[in-house]
This record gives sequence, structure tokens and C-alpha cells, in this order.
Amino acid sequence: MMAIDFSSTVADSPWLAAITWLKELFGANKTINQYPVTASPEKTRPKRLEKYLFDTNAKGEKKFHAERYEFWIYRQLKKRLKAGELYLADSVQNRSLQQELNSANDKGALVEPLDIPALRKPIKDLLDERCAELRSEWLKFNTDFTQGKLKHLYYDEQTKTLHLKKSSDEKTDEERQQRFYEQLPLCDITDVLRFVNERSRYSSAFTLIQPRYVKLLADENTLNAVIIAQALNNGNLNMAEISDIPYASLLDVYQSRVRLQTLKKANDMIGDDIAQMPIFPDYSLDIAILYGGVDGQKFEVARPTLKARRSKKYFKKGKGVVAYTLLVNHIPLQTELIGAHEHESYFAFDIWYNNTSSIMPEAITGDMHLINKANFAVMDWFGGKLCPRFTNLQAQMKHLYCDDDLSQYADWLIKPVDKIDRQLIEDEWPNIEPIIKALGCKEITQSILIKKLCTYSASNKTRKAIFEYDKLIRSIYTLNYLQDRKLQRDIHRSQNRVESYHQLRMAIATAYGKKQLSGRGDREIEISNQCARLIANAIIYYNSAILSKLKLKYEADGDHKALALLRKISPVAWQHIHFQGHFIFSGDKIIDLDAIINKVFLHGVKKKKVVEFSPEISGVSV
Repeated sequence: MMAIDFSSTVADSPWLAAITWLKELFGANKTINQYPVTASPEKTRPKRLEKYLFDTNAKGEKKFHAERYEFWIYRQLKKRLKAGELYLADSVQNRSLQQELNSANDKGALVEPLDIPALRKPIKDLLDERCAELRSEWLKFNTDFTQGKLKHLYYDEQTKTLHLKKSSDEKTDEERQQRFYEQLPLCDITDVLRFVNERSRYSSAFTLIQPRYVKLLADENTLNAVIIAQALNNGNLNMAEISDIPYASLLDVYQSRVRLQTLKKANDMIGDDIAQMPIFPDYSLDIAILYGGVDGQKFEVARPTLKARRSKKYFKKGKGVVAYTLLVNHIPLQTELIGAHEHESYFAFDIWYNNTSSIMPEAITGDMHLINKANFAVMDWFGGKLCPRFTNLQAQMKHLYCDDDLSQYADWLIKPVDKIDRQLIEDEWPNIEPIIKALGCKEITQSILIKKLCTYSASNKTRKAIFEYDKLIRSIYTLNYLQDRKLQRDIHRSQNRVESYHQLRMAIATAYGKKQLSGRGDREIEISNQCARLIANAIIYYNSAILSKLKLKYEADGDHKALALLRKISPVAWQHIHFQGHFIFSGDKIIDLDAIINKVFLHGVKKKKVVEFSPEISGVSV
């Protein structure tokens, strides 16, 4: 506190005066007990707390509890920092929202090249388009619903509630996929990494911190050993004991080349290469739109860190974090560690907008944790779509709004709950534009913005206008979701893919023990998480390469039935890959895809015994 300069949005703030007074006392090596109670700011001693701050003896003299008063000031300091009344001008997370907006306005010339969709046209024209779309969705939904065209919806006349009919269970492809991968020869994760590096050259991303006068390229074997050690939670020392790489070499590469920046670049290189494979378009759920799924996966940490939080449900007596991942067509494009206490919806826009890969999804799917009071608005401002999977359809009826007279919907079974305050949005748009610019220039993250907006009073007009715009976009999406059965299936499948990736990620983390991230601080557990993502990307790359080879083969043969079956095979599979054993990095094992696909059959796949040693992969160690 002594080294921090506090500021206040309130003129003559008594709490700022109390902080200044305490700093003067402590600076003079004095305590509060040495001063009369009247020396403290009067407005910081509420009457309701006098019985706790003062004791009266038999003579009627009052004794001041200085330590209780000091604790009261610290408690109020935390509360008012969170509420935005007090702020730190030199802090990123704790400066005022107005400072963020002023900084964005100062960089107005940088906003134009970003071409933010919400700023392309006047707000009246933008609202005309959105409101016309909302009216169209209401009319179409009511017409189709009353005519019985929406067979997947059921309205209960007694309870006046809307329900979604469960579709007949579709035949799963899990057994077919399992039998497909049983045909592949077993191989070590070391061979997979070597195979992927030969084609994507991800090792070139691991540059030295100080590249001058040193060898520019990292030793591939040592680099792969470090990545595996961090991903499998082995650590460099254990890896040295179970591999042919000495500890000194592992430590040198880890300290000089393995950083968050280099790991993210390497992951992008692998993901971009997968996007160029012939099989990649077949991963898409819809040819017209590219979906990306987001969800969090909880991991325990070996040692407490700043981000780690307790959760008896997930971590028992330990602490942990959440790996929040953006997955597009089976590829984990981005992953960030957030605190287990954070709401996942605060980070949905950030992980999408800060995507460094060349693959950019147009729509983000997720569970109900994807929703807050501003996410639909924020995504729409930047041309994205928020597509949550609704679990309780009737609960969403409370979030349906219209932009015209409510009396027009009086006779409808499903009707809006209220009217959008369009005029408020138009009036407050000059105050909303700086917020959009700040997000576009990355002067502020979505998580910080939402938290600061929530500190405003409920009567704040800018906050209310943003929430009104969110209601408009959410109503359009909800009506579209109710009508479009294919949209519901695509969102469901997108989230299933995220869960499938989580299973792969868990298999990597638990290969040598607990589902946790290793490291002594936030930076090290971030590195551990990114290394595990690289391993997962490599496995998906290897499987996609096999599927791409098969696709080219079946296209050349004109085998349309096999091509249809191939589209149902997911690249997220690891039953044919070893994560354990003694690692031999100095070997010259070569994976021959042509030899592998010659022994793979899709028509009437029969279970066959998997051989451990195969000519397609010479000398595989198990």
C-alpha cells in the first residue's frame, strides 16, 4: 500500500483520505494507537460500527480499537477497488474504465484499419437491419409453429411451456472408429512428433532468447523430449532417467527455447498445416459457416500459484486452474489458463478475437456458461456469432424481446416478455463506440470490461444500453435456434468434439499420474499446458494425414461409399499411440503412410489383432 498511488472517481473521497492518513502514519513509523480517534476521517467511522470500534469502561471513557479500524479500512479498500470508486492509474486491471476509453480514443487512427463491423455504418442503419431481422424471425417462427411445421417442438397446453422433443438416437460411429484405428500399427509418441516435425517444421519456432553467436536451430530430439516431459508431467529430471537425453541438455533447451511465445507459434504452425490437408473440409459441420467450440477443463496444480483456486468438487484438498480452449474442426487453436473461480463467459470473446491461427471460426458454440448479459452484443459488434447450446428451452422464453408494440403478440402462444429500448441504444451509442474501439485495439480485454461494467449502478445508461443491444441479438438467435433443427445438431456436435478433445487431453495428462499441470508458478504451468496442446495437435495431425491419404486413394478409385464412411472418422484418437515406456529419441524410425493405408479397410471392418512391431514403423519401442 505504501508504494501504490490510489485515485478516486469521487471528489473528496473519505476513503482516499483515510489511505493517505495511514500512509503518513506508517511513513513516520507510528501506529494508529498513538493518535486520537478524531485524527481519522470522520466519514470512515459509521455509527453502526461504533460498538465494535469503541469500548466504554466503568468511568464512561471510550477506548478506540485501532486494529479493528485498520482492518475496516482495508476491507473497504478492497470493496471500493472492485466497485471502481478507487482505482490505480498505472495498473492494467485496476485502472478506471474511463482511462481505457480515453486511451482507445487517442488511438483512433489505429481503429479504422481494423474495419470493425459495428462501426461501418450509423447506429440507426445498424438497428434498422437488426430490428427487421428480429421481426422476420418472430413472424416466421409464429407461422411455422402454429401450422405444426416445427415437429421438434412441443407446447404443453396445461403448463403453458415449450419443450424440445428428443430426436431418435442416431447410430454412433464409435465402434467403427475404434475398429478403424485398431488396424493401425502401434507407435511411440516420439515417432509421431518426428513425423509431424518433418512436414510442419514446428521446431523452427523454438528460437533462442538471445540468438546471436549461437546455434539457431534446436536439436529436434532434445526439443521433443522437453515437450513430452512437460506435457506428461514427468519433468526434465524424470525424462532424463527414462530416455537417452541427458538432463543438462533437457534443462538447457527448456530454459533457452521453450517459452509461451514459441509454443503458441509452433501450435499455430501445426494447426495451419492440418487446415491445408484434403480431409480438413470434411471436418466442417456446415459448408456455409465454420464453427468453433469453447469450454473449460479443470486441472489440478502440483504447487499453489496465483491463478490456482480451491474446489472441493474438482480438486478435493488441492488447488487447480481451468484450461479454456477454442476448438475448430477438431484442432485446438487456442488455450488459456484462467482461475477456477472465473466465469468462462468472460473469456469467450478474448480467446476468439485474439486467435493467432490462420483458421478463424465465424461462430462460437458453448454450453450455458457461454452466456452473460453482454456476450451476444460484443460478438455481434465484431462480426461473430454466439451459439450456446440451450439446456432448458422454457427458461429461454424469459429472454425473448421484440422491437414493436407488444399488443401485436397478445394472441400468440409464444410471445415476447418486453420491448427493446431502441432509443436508449441510439442515445448511448457515442458512449458505446469508445468501448468497441478499446476492445478492437486490445486496450482492454473482455473479461476486464465485463467486470467493470458490472461495477456500474443498474441505472447507468451506458450499461443499460449495452444490455439492451444484447437482448436484441440474443432474441434473434433464440428464435433462429428454436426453428432450425440442423443448427441445434451442429452446435451439439461441436460441443461433443470439445468433450472428445478433453478426453485426449486427459489421457495425455494422466499418462504418468494425476490429472494436473506441473510447474512452480503460473508461467510454468502455462508452458506445461501448451506443451500438452502441442502433443494433442501432433496426434490430430498424424491421424489427419492418414485420413487424407485414404481420401485421395478412394477419390482416385471412385469409391463413394468409402468416402462417406471416412467422413465419419474423427482424428481425435490415441489408442494406437504409446505415451509410456523408455523413450528412444536417437532412433531412425520412419512412418510410411503408404504402407499403412494399404492395410486399412473401411468396408465391413473386422476386428483384428494389433501387432506391436510392423514394417510400416521399423523398430517401434513399447
